[in-house]
Amino acid sequence: MGKIKVSIIIPVYNVEKYLRECLDSVINQTLKDIVIICINDGSTDSSLEILKEYAKNDSRIHIVDKINGGLGAARNSGIKYLIDNNINPKYIYFADSDDWLDIQALEKLYNKSQESNSDICIMEIARYIEATNKIDKEDPWYTNKCYKIRKNDVCSFDEIKSVLFSSCCVAYCHLYSYQFLINSLWENEEFYPQNLLFEDVYPHIKSLILAKRITFLDESLYYYRIREGSIIASSAKSKRIFDIFKTFDLIENFLIEQNLMNELKIDFYNYVCCSINSKLSLIDFKKEFAKEAKKYLSKFNDSFLSSKKLKKQHLKLMLNLNNPYDKKLIKIKNKIIYRFNRLKWSLGVGGGVLRELYAILVIL
Repeated sequence: MGKIKVSIIIPVYNVEKYLRECLDSVINQTLKDIVIICINDGSTDSSLEILKEYAKNDSRIHIVDKINGGLGAARNSGIKYLIDNNINPKYIYFADSDDWLDIQALEKLYNKSQESNSDICIMEIARYIEATNKIDKEDPWYTNKCYKIRKNDVCSFDEIKSVLFSSCCVAYCHLYSYQFLINSLWENEEFYPQNLLFEDVYPHIKSLILAKRITFLDESLYYYRIREGSIIASSAKSKRIFDIFKTFDLIENFLIEQNLMNELKIDFYNYVCCSINSKLSLIDFKKEFAKEAKKYLSKFNDSFLSSKKLKKQHLKLMLNLNNPYDKKLIKIKNKIIYRFNRLKWSLGVGGGVLRELYAILVIL
């Protein structure tokens, strides 16, 4: 094998049912000059045996066997393995072991990145819904549609900052320049936060802000499996979903560090509101989550609510947080707010009246 073009890092934890499909899609990539780092993250099923079987037949597969530490720690272990063994790929890619890739995925990502000399190449994701055996390539959250605002094929953060919080942030939509990752993103032997459920959100935001050259592959070449029992699916029934507040803190602190908070505070707060609302609709312990959310939101001052659109988003969220267990009441309140806004707009009622109504509604 010549110069390694791409290193693909795959955390593995109790996925014996899906692992062969994932590995087959990787070892059969049309791009052959790759190295495959599989991190067995303390699996208790036959996943490690499957890895050993594949590694015996393909010298490009390297196995790191470690105690369970979660996705963030596993991906960091893969990066550290590359460093410690002096493996210097041109690019680095992360995949999950219950998903699979189109066999041309790495070649197309590599060629696009080479042509543009990019720090990051972002591709689209296809969702595979296991329960219905359907593949969805049209979900806007998993496409690059929000990035169409850019003027050129290659851009920097300045061109796409208005959609920073509007895009898919999963690890497997990025192909990173290895040198960019090591020199700009790898810090204290960590790129992904450890012991955190939403471990790929902050690295996505951080990497887009720091990258000088970002390009896009407008094809869905990765198949993300939505299944019962996955980490995200099970999180709604566990307290791990509270990790979203730690994620907010990481992003907020980084925006402050980069002197971007004043410029992006409305977008950031809108992202926070939308994220809390989406999580609130999924979890079983809504009242407890709502209490933590209100505590988190209380630190933001009125300057974050200077946008009319954001005021509406904030009001809707606060109504849900104050009555997270009463969907019927929420619908009634939303109707009241809608009708009041129609009346306010038609009569030109001032903001003071809106604030009074808001105060009445949130204590109902």
